Amino acid sequence: MPKTKRAAEPPYFAHVVPGMEDLAAAELVLLGATVRETLAGFDKRDSIVLFTAPDPAPLVRATLVEDVFALMLDAPTPGGPRAPKALAATIDRATLERAMLAHHAVRPKSGGRSFRAVARVAGKQMFLREDAETAFARAIGKLLPRWLEAKGHVSLEVWVQVAGVRTLAGLRISGDELAQRKYKRAHLPASLKPTVARALVALSEPRRDDVFLDPMCGAGTILRERADAGRAALVLGGDVEAGAVDAAVTNARRSARVLRWDAAHLPLVDRSVDVIVCNPPYGRQHEAIRGLDRLYARTTREMARVLRPDGRCVLLTGEPALLFRVLPPAFRVLTRRRMLLRGLPVTAFVMVRA
Repeated sequence: MPKTKRAAEPPYFAHVVPGMEDLAAAELVLLGATVRETLAGFDKRDSIVLFTAPDPAPLVRATLVEDVFALMLDAPTPGGPRAPKALAATIDRATLERAMLAHHAVRPKSGGRSFRAVARVAGKQMFLREDAETAFARAIGKLLPRWLEAKGHVSLEVWVQVAGVRTLAGLRISGDELAQRKYKRAHLPASLKPTVARALVALSEPRRDDVFLDPMCGAGTILRERADAGRAALVLGGDVEAGAVDAAVTNARRSARVLRWDAAHLPLVDRSVDVIVCNPPYGRQHEAIRGLDRLYARTTREMARVLRPDGRCVLLTGEPALLFRVLPPAFRVLTRRRMLLRGLPVTAFVMVRA
């Protein structure tokens, strides 16, 4: 029988910040993908969403994934030190060429005929990451004899993900700008990942008539992600540090209004804000901060003051017990979403104001 259109869709997988799998999967569906499976808990850096899609072009417009790959291998991880060589040998020319078609459709070939292999190994294995990289680089080199293995900027990157008892390999079709964003020109220590900032914005359920506030905006990542997510009546942010204000202005450009202020004394009238999204400081991400409980208590009181009744507030912290303890009674917690941010556990509180 002839294959259906859906059955013929090429397979892909994406790296996702742990804790954001459902949000990323929902976005991929909106971009035309059919999500097949999610792999989580094997590594602190990333989870994996596997899916098929008829067209690779929309996939690299995703805002909630770190990287997208054309899937070339999905197999059980063999035992023994020769496992990488056995896995790499299963990739044939037809599989590689199909992945290259997807790659060239969204990233026209550049950098000459160069490639490299990148591996991540999770779980107890009898081989090292370097063994997997060497095995797959040799296999690709045999399939592309006129191509040169290189480091740094290359035309093709083959990524190998050993997720315990299962191994995936794919050709990276996304560029650095997918996760890092082209707008991110100014950087601060412990600046929030753009994909996580976009997830917090999604949890705030943005609307076109929102007055949106980030009272401790840092480098302005949340502000810019809210502006890029769709129209708002006003995107407003501020920070106590002059350097942070300068960085936020650089990154947000004209999409947001940025002021210097103390988040414990906001120059805003009562009930004037519809949505608040914020990533306040916490000890494990920044240097140890004395009086964090006092900071949280004072700033969340101000947030409750300026937020309208039924307004939504999303706060991300690495100190969830401390934050919950000092929350003003006006905030009602709807959900707590746990994530791993650069390997560290954090919690996003999604709240409404009574």
